[in-house]
Amino acid sequence: MVNIIDEAVVQGLTQKLSCEIFGIAPRKLRRWVNPKPIRPRTAWNKALPHEHDAIEAAAWLPDLIGKPVSHVFVHGHTTGKFFASLSTVYHVLKSKNMVEPRKHWQRNAPYVSAHALLDEGFSLLCYDGTQFRTDSGIIVWAIPVIILPQRYLLHIGHSINGISASDLTQAVKEAYALLPEHLTTKLLAHSDRGSAMKASSTKQTIKELLGAPVHFGRPHTPDDEGWIEAFIKTLKYHRDAPRSFKLVDDIVRWLTRVPDIYNNDPHSSLSYVTPLQALSGQKEVILNQRKQNLARARVLRYNAWKSSRSTLLPAASEVVMQLA
Repeated sequence: MVNIIDEAVVQGLTQKLSCEIFGIAPRKLRRWVNPKPIRPRTAWNKALPHEHDAIEAAAWLPDLIGKPVSHVFVHGHTTGKFFASLSTVYHVLKSKNMVEPRKHWQRNAPYVSAHALLDEGFSLLCYDGTQFRTDSGIIVWAIPVIILPQRYLLHIGHSINGISASDLTQAVKEAYALLPEHLTTKLLAHSDRGSAMKASSTKQTIKELLGAPVHFGRPHTPDDEGWIEAFIKTLKYHRDAPRSFKLVDDIVRWLTRVPDIYNNDPHSSLSYVTPLQALSGQKEVILNQRKQNLARARVLRYNAWKSSRSTLLPAASEVVMQLA
């Protein structure tokens, strides 16, 4: 089309009239005659190729295979192999088909009063009971006790075939003995309305122990104790949990292992800091360090982006000169 219009102009036809015959604007013709070089557009903060390789290599480490993406994210910041956000790590691994799509769960009717207590600086000692069953049908009840807002698992008590008030208070006493002293000043107990929890002896013992009455959730509203309910799900369906238990000792052995595993796993509600780090006061330091790591990584990516653009500019000018 450009050649035909050029021939028409040589024969005496104007360029504007020639373009009207073909139904194009003269400006488009001039762009066709003198095309501008196409510059590749790359986001300056895009993760660099060696960062992609480091993230993929970390995901294949024996200690991280089968674990959540958050563990790979924490590993990068801890070891210094790469500094990337959780979403970047997720998208890199997803592009390699190394991760399942995330499922978004929506929680309805949150319990405002418990959150209000946490906002006021109170610590909550949460406890509940759940049952495990051996292959022969023997029921073993687990009594986990955690401290909020650090989500730290203090202790897991156990009893056979049921939870009595004495079993519950014994588990709470053993957990309370492991609490740091600075968390005992503004401490409340929080639980559901199970029979062992509402027993007068339980309430009296815990009130004497903590110096404050027990704070109960609303009836028939398990979301009011969402923290301990979430932990119970982890307790039963953790990736390291046995599929079945032949003996009672197997259940007790698993309950003994859980505190060390759970307290050293990054937790999403703690911005992927472990409960042990949160309890020891390292949370803010770690989060600030991650922010600094990401800021440095952004500067490196920006410099790499600028250098890639500067290398493309001479080549683009040569293209313009050749076309001219």
